[in-house]
Amino acid sequence: MKIELSKKLTALFALFLAVTISVSSQTRNEVVEVYNSAIDLIDTDIKAAIEQMERAIEMAEVLGEEGMEVKEMAEVQLPGLYYDMSLGLARAGETDEAIEGFEKTIEVSDMYDDPESRQRSENILHQLYFSKGNNLQRENENEAALEFFDKALEINPQYARAYLGKGLVFRRLEQTEDFREAMDAAIEYGLQTNDEQIVNTAERTARDYFIVRGARAKSNNEFDRALEYLRSSLNYDSNFPETHYILATIHNEQGNHGEAVKSAERAIDVSDGTAEEKAKYYFELGKAYMELGNNSAACSAFSNAEHGSYAESARYHMDHVLNCQ
Repeated sequence: MKIELSKKLTALFALFLAVTISVSSQTRNEVVEVYNSAIDLIDTDIKAAIEQMERAIEMAEVLGEEGMEVKEMAEVQLPGLYYDMSLGLARAGETDEAIEGFEKTIEVSDMYDDPESRQRSENILHQLYFSKGNNLQRENENEAALEFFDKALEINPQYARAYLGKGLVFRRLEQTEDFREAMDAAIEYGLQTNDEQIVNTAERTARDYFIVRGARAKSNNEFDRALEYLRSSLNYDSNFPETHYILATIHNEQGNHGEAVKSAERAIDVSDGTAEEKAKYYFELGKAYMELGNNSAACSAFSNAEHGSYAESARYHMDHVLNCQ
């Protein structure tokens, strides 16, 4: 009876072992099959390839040690697949989807220790963040634009274009100090990366920003503030004649005629305009010399101002105020 029972137990154990081996073998084959199907899909449907690769990893984890080899092969493949999918979306102009894809690529790269895929993703992602921010900026979505510019700068703190984008938002919001800081950074990092276009754009934008505010302050008789703005403008372009001309008009109005002479002469020196375009500079110079009692220099300046809309007034000063010969 004992022997008979022992024989029955042995037979049952053998059957269990056979079933276990069969199930284990079948499960590993299924994992390999799913992995291979993912490989086959890469060239035709990369999204489906990713789904199959992730499924292979899940199945291999359940399988345990026997599925480890397939799991490791799938994990090596997955970050690159996410990168390729995201790159395709970016090239197709699907910015939002590409951003989401590259963010996922970075997450998967960290999960499976793939620093190269992470770096490649960041190299593109910070540009996509800038592009998204720039589009939002153009649509006057200021806060959202700043958020994406800052995301770009988190990845690349020396990204000049993102600073320029922030500056354009701050210009619209009339946040002067934030504007100045952003433009200074755009110029600094643009110079470091030899991005002449960004440097020129930032300098011109900052120059014009402060000229406009200087002229506005002058029209409100806020002369000290106007001078502050205009001097800030000169930090970005010291050879812009209009800035020196407005400075000359303010100095004359404040009675600082010596400074007015310097500013007017500087406007003339850096201007490559026509005689008619320079007439207002010479007219302001003539006024300054006249107030200083230098009639000879005033007459010469008014003579050069006899063009366009300034001709009649210049001639009047020469004939009836100074009696120029």
